[in-house]
Amino acid sequence: MIKAIHQEKNDFYLINQNQKLNNLLLKYSQYCLNNTNLDDDFLDVVTQLLAGLKKILIDANLTESINTEFKVELEINKIPTKGWSIEDVIQNIILNYLGNVPNYSAGYAPLNVIPPPLIPAILAKFACAIINPNLVYESYAGKAIEAEQLAISHLAEIIGFEPKISGGYFTSGGSASNYWAVRCALEKAFPGLGEKGFKAFSNQEPVIIQSVLGHYTNVNAARLLGIGTENVISVSVTPDFSISLPAFQSQMEKAIKENKQVVCIYLIAGQTDSFGVDDVKGVVKICEELCRKYHVPKPHIHVDAAVGWVYSIFKNYQITENSLGFSTDTLDVIQKLNNLYSSLSYADSITVDPHKHGFTAYTSSALIFKNKRDLLLLQKDFHETPYFTEDIFCSFPGAYTPESSRPGDGPLMILANLYALGYEGYQTMIGYAIQQSIIFQSKLHFSFKNSVQILNQNVPGTSTLWRFYPPGMEAQEAYNRELLGTSEEDCNFTQKINEYNHNLFAKSKNMRSHNTPILGYSHQVIVNKSGMSISGWKCIIINPFVNILSIIDNLHILLDMVVEN
Repeated sequence: MIKAIHQEKNDFYLINQNQKLNNLLLKYSQYCLNNTNLDDDFLDVVTQLLAGLKKILIDANLTESINTEFKVELEINKIPTKGWSIEDVIQNIILNYLGNVPNYSAGYAPLNVIPPPLIPAILAKFACAIINPNLVYESYAGKAIEAEQLAISHLAEIIGFEPKISGGYFTSGGSASNYWAVRCALEKAFPGLGEKGFKAFSNQEPVIIQSVLGHYTNVNAARLLGIGTENVISVSVTPDFSISLPAFQSQMEKAIKENKQVVCIYLIAGQTDSFGVDDVKGVVKICEELCRKYHVPKPHIHVDAAVGWVYSIFKNYQITENSLGFSTDTLDVIQKLNNLYSSLSYADSITVDPHKHGFTAYTSSALIFKNKRDLLLLQKDFHETPYFTEDIFCSFPGAYTPESSRPGDGPLMILANLYALGYEGYQTMIGYAIQQSIIFQSKLHFSFKNSVQILNQNVPGTSTLWRFYPPGMEAQEAYNRELLGTSEEDCNFTQKINEYNHNLFAKSKNMRSHNTPILGYSHQVIVNKSGMSISGWKCIIINPFVNILSIIDNLHILLDMVVEN
C-alpha cells in the first residue's frame, strides 16, 4: 500500500511504499528551502554561518600554509556515507576552507584589484543564490533579464557608449569577455566563419595586434579560437605603459603588406599592474588611415577596460567646483583620467569588470558592444537550441552568449551598488582611493629615498608599483640602466635586481601575521629595451580602510632585517 507522508514545514507529500526511504527523504529534504518563505530554521543556520564568518575574519591566520599535495587532503577527507548536519558542514567545510583567505574588507590586503564587496552587492548575490535565475532565457530568469539589460545600459553610459544603441551581456569573467570580442572580430573579418570554418578562408592569415603588455587572455584567445599564438603581434610601449603609436603604425602596415588580415586590435584601459592606458583615439585614427591607404577592411577595435572602466565615472565631475573636497593633486589626476578615458567611445567593444573597481563580489563582468547589431555576429542558428524555443516571444540571450548557464548575480550586484552609491558615492570612494595612492607614493619615496624607484608614478589611478635597490645603489640611475641598457652586463644587472626584489617579497610573505599588510608582486611590470621583464612590488588601494603607515612600517622592518643579515 502506498503511503502518503505530509511534512508541513515544506508543504509537500512524499509518496513511497518503503518506510525507511520515506524517513531518509524527510531527513535530507530539510536542506530544501521552504517554498513559501525563509523560515526560522533557515535563518538560524544563516546566523550560525555569519557568526562563524565574523570569527574567521577577525582571527584569520595568514601564515598557515596551503597543502600543495592534494592527495594528502583526499586521504584525510572522504565523502561521508551518511550526511552531516548543517552545523557540521558550516564548521568543517564552509568556514574551514574560507579561513585562510585574506579579509579584503579589512583593508590590509591591497595586493591587487580585489575590492571589498559592498553590502548592497552582497545582498544581491545572496538573493540570487536563493532564487537561482539563469540569464540564458526569459522563462528561466524572469525580470532578471531586464536587470541585465539595464546594467549594460548604465555601464555603457559610464564608459561613453550610447545606451540605446549599445548592447552586451554579463560573462564568466574578463577573460571570457575578451575571448568573445575576438570571436566577434573574426566573424566580421570572415563572414560565415562560424559555419564554414577557416578552411573556407585558407588564403587569408588572421592576426591580432596588441601592446607587449597586453593581457595574457588575449594570447589565449588566439590559441582557443584557432588564430594561433604566433599570429599575435606585440607592439612596444612608451614609458607611461601605453602602446607606442609609431610602433603600432609600423607593425600594422607591415602586416598589411605581408597580406595578413588584421582582424582585431586589442587595447587596454587600465593595464593589470601599472594601470597604463592606450590611446584608443590615436590607434583608431592610424588604423583608419592605413585601411584607406591599402583598401583593406577596418579591424575590430576592442578595449580591455576591466580595470579602468570606473574612472569614467568622473567625466561629469565639476573640477572647478570640487564639491567633494579632493586635494589639488587628486584633482590633477582626475583631469588626466578624464582626458585618457574620454577616448573609450572610439572602441567597437569594451570589457568591463565591476568585480574590480565596482565593489561587487566575484563574478561580475560584462562585454559591451558600441552597436548592439554586433551581437548578431554571435547568433546561434534556431535549430541549435530547440529547448529554448517554447515561446517565441521570450527574450533569449542564449542565442548569442557562449554560455547556456549564466547566473543573475553579476548584473544585479552592480545595479545594487550603482543605485546605493550613485555617481557621488562612486566618485567619493574612487577619488579618495586616488588621493590615498598619491600620499602613499609620496611617503614611499620619502621613506626609502634613493633605494626605491616608483615605476608608474606618471600613470593616474590607484596602483603603485615600485622596485627596491640594494644599499649604496642610486635607484633612478640603476632603473635607467635596466630600462635602456642592452649589453649582456646590463641584462645580468636587471636579472640580479629582479632576484633581489623577489627574494624580498618572499621574506615579506614569511612575516605575515594577523592584519599584516599583504602586498602584491608582478614578474612583468614593463619590458625593457632588450626584451627582458622588469618586476616590481604592487599596492593597489581600493579599500578606504587601507593603512598606508602600516605598509611603510612593515617595509622598513623588512629592509632592516635584510641589512642586519
